[in-house]
Amino acid sequence: MGIPMETAKKILVVTLVVAVGIMTIPSASAQVYDPTGELAPITGFEKAMTKLGRGLSNVFLGWAEIPLTFDRNLKKGKPFAYLFGVAPVLGTARAFMRTGTGVFEVVTFPFSDRDVNYEPILEPEYIF
Repeated sequence: MGIPMETAKKILVVTLVVAVGIMTIPSASAQVYDPTGELAPITGFEKAMTKLGRGLSNVFLGWAEIPLTFDRNLKKGKPFAYLFGVAPVLGTARAFMRTGTGVFEVVTFPFSDRDVNYEPILEPEYIF
């Protein structure tokens, strides 16, 4: 007359548990991390993309050097006249340098020598 309802439920539960268990085996083995293994060397393409990203960041955020210079000098305890006289000039100069460096890196990222020209020009590498 067929399988009793209780037996059918048990078979269904066991089948689902086995199916879920089998499905998790590949993902569990894919997430194994071996810290003793060596990392793959960074490719020229990755270096070029890093240079492009750094350049774009500097182009779009170069203006932020002005308030950051003010903030750094404020935290150092510089006097009022320095904060409103010298700091904006220094910040503007740094903003032009960072933006210009960003434009240079964006233009030259595909043409750089793969071994040498991917190092950052300014320190810190990114403004934030």
